[in-house]
Amino acid sequence: MTGKTTTAVAGAAAVTAAPGAPAASDSGDAAGCADAREMMPADKRDEALKRLARASGQVQGITRMVQEGRHCTDVLQQIAAVQKALDGVGTIVLRNYLQRCVTTAIESGDPLIYDELMRVFSRYR
Repeated sequence: MTGKTTTAVAGAAAVTAAPGAPAASDSGDAAGCADAREMMPADKRDEALKRLARASGQVQGITRMVQEGRHCTDVLQQIAAVQKALDGVGTIVLRNYLQRCVTTAIESGDPLIYDELMRVFSRYR
């Protein structure tokens, strides 16, 4: 066992990092958000993690439904529920990103934040 964790983000490859290490970003971090542990307040992080755990359970349920040969419309209904759950997590993360990272970068005069914002919006809308 190496003590490493893997983090997956929608639309991105999995990233392997040592425990407690900040998550890597393919677009670079905006000013003020270099440390992943400080990027999101604990209450928002807990809310996002709770929603992700629920979505994970739903995905496991969908797997069982497919294995059992459940009706396609039932499976599709559950897939839609998982997508909504992930959209909810995305909303929490995006709002935090805008409030903390983007605001800090704009206030510090970081001209690259606009390019980063365009990448984020084009990828995750």
